Amino acid sequence: MNFKTGKFLIILLMAFAGCGTPKVTTSYRTIAEQAVAEGNYEAATENWRLFFEKEQMEEDEINPAYYSEAGKMAFRANQADLAIKWFDQAATLNYRDPGMYLDMAEIYKQKNNLTKELEALEYYRTHYQDQPDIAGVNTRLFEIYAAINQREKAIEIWPEMSVENKQDENHLDAYFSMQKQLDNEAEADSAAQALVAVNPKHVEALKWLGTKYYHQAEDRYQREMKAYQKNKTHMQHLKLTQELKKVTAEFQQAAKYFKALWEIDQDPKYATYLVNIYTRFEDSKTADYYRKYLK
Repeated sequence: MNFKTGKFLIILLMAFAGCGTPKVTTSYRTIAEQAVAEGNYEAATENWRLFFEKEQMEEDEINPAYYSEAGKMAFRANQADLAIKWFDQAATLNYRDPGMYLDMAEIYKQKNNLTKELEALEYYRTHYQDQPDIAGVNTRLFEIYAAINQREKAIEIWPEMSVENKQDENHLDAYFSMQKQLDNEAEADSAAQALVAVNPKHVEALKWLGTKYYHQAEDRYQREMKAYQKNKTHMQHLKLTQELKKVTAEFQQAAKYFKALWEIDQDPKYATYLVNIYTRFEDSKTADYYRKYLK
């Protein structure tokens, strides 16, 4: 018998030797609370169980907060099913608290019960917005919504996540993908920029940004050249000059992203873009270099 076990048995025996049954049940709860203070969650859980059994046998009314407290100890004692049972009893008696729902969510996560985990987290988010754990809850909700393809809900919760979690590559990648699927171009652009900042070799983000700037530049070039051909006035020429500066800047951006992709994989598709870009720059030497890789 170790020291802790012996100590609790002595306290338990003293409680039984005391005067009267009601004091015995009180002692079970007292012992449970003392066990928690010493980090002995197994002893705490067992004494809560004895407390509830005695109270129920005597048909005494039980404070529902006790079920929540006991459930937390059972969870920490690796008795997840018992913890859920006590949490459910607390909820049935209209008692709820933030820690109770955090523990339920974690238990269901460990059990791979996504539906129940989601229920617990959504309840927490609805009722405990002012709690310090809300950012972590929002992040986990984002992960679940992304996993079950509830894109609108995931995007809605994104601003409520912590800055650190929004800079996580996996989270950013999921957010980027969802914005693309929903055709939210501006938001996808922003997410792609953030992804490249986190991982300069993120292929999908580089492709998104490269093609965006390429087509933006090419469309502007074609539009302004056509306008000038129709109206070759001094004012139109000035406008063309200004717009071509923007075209050059956009092609430079596109080249930056496609050169990064080229360093990752010498794919002929990337070479095609680079040939076209350097042709616009009238840089035949560089254009010819990439042209060698075209099929």
